[in-house]
Amino acid sequence: MKNKFLCILALTGIMSMSVMAAPKMAVDSNVIEDTEIVEQAGIKYFPVRPVAEALGLSIEWKAEDKSVVITNGGPLYVTFRIGENAYTFAKTAPMPFSGAPVIIDSRTYIPVDIMSDLFAFDVMEKDDVINIVTKYQEEITEVPSVETTTEVTSGEETTVEATADESDKGFADLEENEKATGTVTDADDEKITFEDAERGTVILTKGGDTKAYDKDGNEIDINTITVGMKLSVEYGPAMTMSIPPINNPVSITVTE
Repeated sequence: MKNKFLCILALTGIMSMSVMAAPKMAVDSNVIEDTEIVEQAGIKYFPVRPVAEALGLSIEWKAEDKSVVITNGGPLYVTFRIGENAYTFAKTAPMPFSGAPVIIDSRTYIPVDIMSDLFAFDVMEKDDVINIVTKYQEEITEVPSVETTTEVTSGEETTVEATADESDKGFADLEENEKATGTVTDADDEKITFEDAERGTVILTKGGDTKAYDKDGNEIDINTITVGMKLSVEYGPAMTMSIPPINNPVSITVTE
């Protein structure tokens, strides 16, 4: 009788586990149906199509090479292939994240951290919901980051909560032919770390279309640009709002 009772408890536990709701994705606290999170090798993945569409983005599946293109019809252009941990933004060099895209039950899944690390959105997890906070949101039920300051009025202290600037999320559309001057602080095979005199640190990716010139206007190999060089940079049309921001420049000119 005891063994039978234990078996019943065990079966009840299994049934309870099977009906537990899996974590889902949300955009600005609006839960998206059919977006259950799966976990593989400690990495949380989500189905990319319904989330991209909830963000107002277009998504295209290219069967010939098992690749995906996500775009907003403008400068935002993200691409990746199934099984390859290499994601591109605009025409940047491929960047690895926590895991490669996978197909589960005929659906494409990508790691959750891409929404913060590549798309530069705030991502919060609470009560089995992973919430993406967009820069376009006007009102949200939860504030992802709050700074507390203290004001003193008539001898009394008042605590004031200030939300983070929402312009710090997503992508910035730059002015056409926007230029900057600055200095190279680091460089490798894929990127140049550029200290923009006005913006601060910007990561310049070595995309295939970026042109590099010397001070006389002669085209040069972009890989000859090294630490300490002074540059004039013509930015590409989109820049991530991450810290530091990432841009695929139209051209780079060594000024000295």
